[in-house]
Amino acid sequence: MSDKLFSFNASSFHLEPAVESFLRSRGCIYLDFGSSAYINSELIPAILSGLMSASTPAGDAEAKSLASELEVAVAERGKIMQQNNELRSQIQSYGSEVERLKKQALDMQKTLDELKAENARLQAAKNQTPVAFDDRMKQAYEKLQKEFQALKAQNIEAITSLKVLEQENEELHEELDRLKGQAKSVAKA
Repeated sequence: MSDKLFSFNASSFHLEPAVESFLRSRGCIYLDFGSSAYINSELIPAILSGLMSASTPAGDAEAKSLASELEVAVAERGKIMQQNNELRSQIQSYGSEVERLKKQALDMQKTLDELKAENARLQAAKNQTPVAFDDRMKQAYEKLQKEFQALKAQNIEAITSLKVLEQENEELHEELDRLKGQAKSVAKA
């Protein structure tokens, strides 16, 4: 057995020197650190096919069986890789959709909280408004009524004063006409 530890899909194993040289000749070993090395997992089908072709003729039937199993495994691996890629892209798109929906839900929650606060404020104002509104309306009505009474009294005084002035004006016109008549009679005489 060789002194190197080979890592493959989270497991490790020792290789015979002949297998190690075969893998090196195929370029399947990379990152050789002296005491350990890594095998390229993408090249597993090529590795297994190469190993089976190097087997003895006595094991050809078994090799053919293994080759067909290998083909099935490779096909399944391809399908699984394709499904993984599809799932990865779906997860990424779902992830962005989930983030968008989270943001939308937070915005809606904020709006809902604001609406609840506004509703509570309006309810409180509604409960207070009738009493305060009625009191204010009564006060405003009483004030307007007092102002109306004052204006009415002023209007009556103004009308009375106007009538007095009209009467005095009429008396003055009569006095003027009388004085004009006297002036004409003095001027004729």
